[in-house]
Amino acid sequence: MKKTVVIAAAVLLALLAAAGIVIATKQKDDSPPVRIIEEPMDNNTNTDIITNTNDGLLQAQTSQIADLRAQIEELERKMAQQEFDYTALKAEKDRLEKRNADLADQNSWLRGRNNELSSSEGKLRNDVAALGTEIAALNAELARISKEREENEAAYQEALAKIEEYEAQAAVTQAALDQANTPGTRTTEEGDTISTFKTVPQGQSRNIIGIKVGDSDVDIEATFALMPHWFLVADFGVAETPVDFVEEEFPGLKADHSFMYTMLFGTGLNWRINTLQPQPNFYISTMIGPAWYKYKDKVNDENGINTYLLWRSSVGFDMTLYKNLQFTTDISLDWMKGLELTPRVTVGLQWSFSNSWSLLGRK
Repeated sequence: MKKTVVIAAAVLLALLAAAGIVIATKQKDDSPPVRIIEEPMDNNTNTDIITNTNDGLLQAQTSQIADLRAQIEELERKMAQQEFDYTALKAEKDRLEKRNADLADQNSWLRGRNNELSSSEGKLRNDVAALGTEIAALNAELARISKEREENEAAYQEALAKIEEYEAQAAVTQAALDQANTPGTRTTEEGDTISTFKTVPQGQSRNIIGIKVGDSDVDIEATFALMPHWFLVADFGVAETPVDFVEEEFPGLKADHSFMYTMLFGTGLNWRINTLQPQPNFYISTMIGPAWYKYKDKVNDENGINTYLLWRSSVGFDMTLYKNLQFTTDISLDWMKGLELTPRVTVGLQWSFSNSWSLLGRK
C-alpha cells in the first residue's frame, strides 16, 4: 500500500514539473516579437520586471501543486477504501468457499446415507415379505390348533361327564361300604364278615407317642418318620436307682431320693409286616443324652446335681391292638461313663397317628 502511494506521488510530481516547463515555454513562444531598443535602463526596473514574472509563475505552480495534492489525497482515500473492500470481499470469499466445502461434505454424507437407506429399504421390503410368509404359515397353524382345540374340548367334556358318572358311582359304593363296615366288622367281596378290631392303614412309617414302664423306670417316647423305615426318636424318663447307689459310687454323698432323670434323642429303623392283621412292626434304635440326679453332701448338707452322658440302644417291636392303639416292648442296654452297662426291659402302650406319612416322602 505505501509503495503504491509513493509511486503515485512521484508520478504526480513528474507531471507537475513537466506542466511547469510546458507553461513556461508556451508563454515564451506566444509573446510578440519585441524590438530591442538599446537604451540605457535602470537596473532597478529590470529587477522588478523579473520579480513580477517569477511571482506569477510561482503562484500558478503552487495552485497546480495544491490541485495535484488534492487529487493524490482523493486517490489515497479511494485506494484505502478499495483495500478495505478487497479485504472484506476476500474474507467473504473465504467464508463462502468454506461454506461450499462444508456443503459439499454434507451433500456427500447425505448421498451416502441415502444409498444406505435405499439398501435398508430393500432389506426391509424383503423382511416384510418374509414376515408375510411366516404370518401366513402361523395363521394356518393357528387354524389347525383351533380345530384341534375344539376337538379336544369336546373330548374333555365327554371325559368330564364320565368322571362325574364315575364319582357318582363311587359315592354310592362308598356309602354302601360305610353302611356295611359297622364298628368291629367288615364285609369282604365274597360276602364274609371279618373283625376290624385290629385293622389299621398299611404303611412303613413309624409316627407314635406312647408310655413305657420297666422294672425300675418310666419313659415317655415320641417318634416321627423322616422316610418310610427311618424315624427320629425322643425319650424322657425317670429311672429308679438302688438305695445305696450314691453311697457306693460316691462316698461322702447321699441322695435325697432314689431317682435319675434322663432326656435322650436319636434315630432308628423299622420294618412292618403288612400282610398280617396285627401288622407287627420291628425296630432298632439308638439314643444319646444327659442323665442326672440330685444329691446332698453329708458334711455340709448342701444340695447338688451330678450329670452323666447316657447312651441307649434298643431292639423292640410294636403290635396293633385296636385301630391306631398299639402295644410295644423293647430290650435296651444303657451305658454311662464310669459305670457298668445296664440292661432294661420295658413294655407299654402307644398311639400311632400315621403309618404312611413321612417328612421327606410325604403322602
